[in-house]
Amino acid sequence: MPSERELAKDLGVSRSTVREALNGLTMLGIVEIRHGQGVFVTSEPSPISEPSAIASALERGVTNGFIEARLIVEVEVARLAAKRRTDDDLAAMAAALVAQESRLGGDIDAIVETATSFNVLLADAAHNEVLRAMIQSFVKLMVERGPRVYRLEGFGEWDMQEHRGLFEAVRDRDAERAATLMREHIEELARRYRAVGAM
Repeated sequence: MPSERELAKDLGVSRSTVREALNGLTMLGIVEIRHGQGVFVTSEPSPISEPSAIASALERGVTNGFIEARLIVEVEVARLAAKRRTDDDLAAMAAALVAQESRLGGDIDAIVETATSFNVLLADAAHNEVLRAMIQSFVKLMVERGPRVYRLEGFGEWDMQEHRGLFEAVRDRDAERAATLMREHIEELARRYRAVGAM
């Protein structure tokens, strides 16, 4: 197979995402990693190498890269939002929290979209167009993966409480607290992704 670097370039993803996907394919018996030589497709794949198993392995690799990217980008977004937010930004985030709370226990797709809008509004409050575009690019993956964790008991309430904490830190212009809360939020989210087999 091509090298990690070539695959990352061809697929438009990070090398860590490629590495995670290849590790998943190795566990499924589809490829064999020979250190110092490269990655080779096995001549007789494991019987569990069905399309659904392959898709699951690839999804876990992408989710790992996604969490890694969120830790880099969204922690700084939260920090900047606390420093730069306006009263209009706060009003928009407060309205999103009301909408999110009103959807708790209802349609999962609707609450995922509403919860995701909070992340975009946080990026708006950072007043950095490049960072906002990066968060906007995360939305598709958030919406795709959200329903799986929202089915976990108590997840919706937990996410709501997390967003409230972030809102309060931004409202209070406490940049370090906002950054810490976002880091802890994403790290806990990763643990919950693992609980549903998405990582």
